[in-house]
Amino acid sequence: MKKYIIWFMSGFLIYMIGQSIYIQITKEPISAKAKRLPCQKKVTTFESCYIPKDIAKAQKLIEAGVVKFDSSVEKSVYSPSTLFEYFPLEKANQIVNEELKKYIKNKQNIKNDFGFSYYIYENDPKNPGKKTKKSKLYGGYVVFTIKNSKGYVVYKVQIDFMDKKGADMPQSIKCAIKSIMTYNPNQNKGK
Repeated sequence: MKKYIIWFMSGFLIYMIGQSIYIQITKEPISAKAKRLPCQKKVTTFESCYIPKDIAKAQKLIEAGVVKFDSSVEKSVYSPSTLFEYFPLEKANQIVNEELKKYIKNKQNIKNDFGFSYYIYENDPKNPGKKTKKSKLYGGYVVFTIKNSKGYVVYKVQIDFMDKKGADMPQSIKCAIKSIMTYNPNQNKGK
């Protein structure tokens, strides 16, 4: 009788281990690639919320009209930098400010202790680290970052633009801001 119990327990244990391995193998991989919004589906988009409880506060600050994004650029190094001749940072800043105004619901004079920033990266196709043809095709990307009062990253979104002169960059900027404003950590758990 003891022998049968040991055999049964061994068989059951092997079955459970096998079932666990099967579930891990067939499970869909979790990706940081965002596909929540139609604009995120048009180009490669990465979105991450690191501190879900703080994203609502960041959204309220934008709705109160007390947010200004710090901005910068990363020019290509190995290739001649031309993007910012066609699309200067000032033009991007103007689009960001105009887009933020659309989300102001109730202008208030409240303290903003969060950090809001974005940068524009110019794709560098001659960078020796770029091995695939696909990595050389896009024009660049915009990255928006929100940090809380302690300096920790709350939320980050990166959205590509394809045109080397930045013709489609306004859509990427608008999509990034829409991504920030529509992010709901309760609806996006596990994504």
